[in-house]
Amino acid sequence: MSSSLPDRPDVEQLRRQAKELRDAARQGAPGAVARFARHYQSGSAEACTLAAAQLVIARELGFVSWPRLKAEVEHRAVMSERRVEAFVTASLEGRSREAVAMLASAPTIASQSLEAASVLGDSQQVAKMLAADPASAVATDDRRGWPPLLYVCYSRWHQLDAGRAMGMAEVARLLLTAGANPNTNNGARVGHRSALKGAVEGNNPDLTRVLLEAGANPDDRDCLGEAACCRDRDHRCLELLLSHGARVAGTWAVDAAVDADDPYAVSLLLGALQDGTGKAAEQALEALPEAAAHASAEVVAALLAAGADPAAAASDGFSALRCAVRAGKSDTAALLMSRGAPDDSTDIDRFMGACLRADRSTAEELMREHPDLLERLTAAERTVIVDVAGSAPVPTVELMLALGFSPDARNGLGEQPLHSAAYFGNADVVRLLIDTGAEVDARDTRFDSTPLAFATVGSGERAGKVGDWIETVRLLIDAGASDHGVWIADKPPSEEVIDLLRSHHITPGEPDSPSDDEEPPPGAIGTGVMAAIAEHLEAAYRALDLDLLGSLLHPDVRWTGLCSNRAEVLDWYRQLLAGGTQATVETVEVDRDAVVMGIRVAGRAEGTRPAPAERVFQVFTVSDEEVIEIRGYPNRQRALDRV
Repeated sequence: MSSSLPDRPDVEQLRRQAKELRDAARQGAPGAVARFARHYQSGSAEACTLAAAQLVIARELGFVSWPRLKAEVEHRAVMSERRVEAFVTASLEGRSREAVAMLASAPTIASQSLEAASVLGDSQQVAKMLAADPASAVATDDRRGWPPLLYVCYSRWHQLDAGRAMGMAEVARLLLTAGANPNTNNGARVGHRSALKGAVEGNNPDLTRVLLEAGANPDDRDCLGEAACCRDRDHRCLELLLSHGARVAGTWAVDAAVDADDPYAVSLLLGALQDGTGKAAEQALEALPEAAAHASAEVVAALLAAGADPAAAASDGFSALRCAVRAGKSDTAALLMSRGAPDDSTDIDRFMGACLRADRSTAEELMREHPDLLERLTAAERTVIVDVAGSAPVPTVELMLALGFSPDARNGLGEQPLHSAAYFGNADVVRLLIDTGAEVDARDTRFDSTPLAFATVGSGERAGKVGDWIETVRLLIDAGASDHGVWIADKPPSEEVIDLLRSHHITPGEPDSPSDDEEPPPGAIGTGVMAAIAEHLEAAYRALDLDLLGSLLHPDVRWTGLCSNRAEVLDWYRQLLAGGTQATVETVEVDRDAVVMGIRVAGRAEGTRPAPAERVFQVFTVSDEEVIEIRGYPNRQRALDRV
């Protein structure tokens, strides 16, 4: 094979060259005749056929025949296509080291496809390609069903090379000008992909601004929540969404900001909520217990500033102060008491707090003062060590184990301390638990997965956050952990953990394919009040009758994680309907104090291949003939088990 063959040879172009050579030789052009004479037995006009010219072209390029040349060109085309797809996939999936290496080995890869040019933010190449084929701006590819806009929005090259951010924004402008829809999305409920969501998830404010200014819906699914928990506390995307009218009510944004321990984001969101609905105090109060237990005193102060009552108790009876004491957060407890919260903490609260602070002397003193203290711990309190193992330092877990907490404790999801420590990459605690005798292959009840599987998933899902997953995985493998099902194909590990797994000959498994046929048939509706409520709920869904639905809801009905009263629930449904969501009722049954409804949900896709309809189960809990709570579950069994 000759090195003179171009990197991206084209059979049609070579065929045209052969025709031109044939014609030139027939006309007696000296150069063409000489080429025939050099690579063919005759340069006579009669011998200058197309087949002969093709043979000359092939031999000039180092091939013995035209079929051999054609086969090589076609092979290169396939390999080039595969290389481009591998590069695009690595760029979208965050495999930065692989993507950077591929670009270094093929620096002209942006010229090989519109998708590659889009992920790289190569606006010059995109402009050239759109000029040649304007329709390509909105065309969807065969592999993902995506138009180019989703490729630039889900690219992470601005994180690998900050200089590409402006180019990516310009690519989006070019595509939008050429007809791309700023609200491009796949219509999915789970696995939702949209242009704006990709830009916000990737923390690309330049791209986010372009989309919003072009008319992207700022209330696009989950965008506000994603912006609220942006790592490095970069608030630009959050500020852009709010300035373009994103609504805080009915989202998980405040909870996300609390979880991210970001007092500025909390204040920003609550301020917007107050301006929009006047209900900032209610939202702040709802978030206060969780913040008191897990966030900083600064976040708690932001919630109090928004109107949260420091003395109010949560729905489970625990005040924010008790939550703070239990979490060992003395500064937060002091802040709450300074704002008027009474000290209603118990000896068990103080004992749990001492454990989490690794304060052995206080914990042992409380046990001496209350000899029955350990016996009075509830089952849930005994399993606190599961959550603690994820982030606590070794002395805390060491003290809890010494005081009687079990390394084999299981929470409501069947997870043990080793699962939690592995997922969060808390390698020192993983080592402690293994040395204590924790079962390395214990399986949880939700995913039926081992701590090693939790570690590989955590390394990918928590990439960029604190954790040592390399050491965690190494410790588990060295302890004899099974490698079965630990590399989950649709929840890939980090690149570093992938290298480690491969060094142990551990490869990806196949993603599970849930089958509806595995579920038993639904139960009956029966008779009586619950049957009547079930029938009315079904009728409301089938007729899209929000008035009928509203008549079945308690004024303070809660839709867990979304809404806290009837007005918010109905408003949420209105938003779904306005956005084109379609729900088809498949099954309805009564289970104890609840109506369980199986539904096929399909969203309205725009500019991309629609996602398939998804099956979900909604549980409507009833009390005094009114629905008091709504929860969603991915399958019927979890709906019946309420987990």
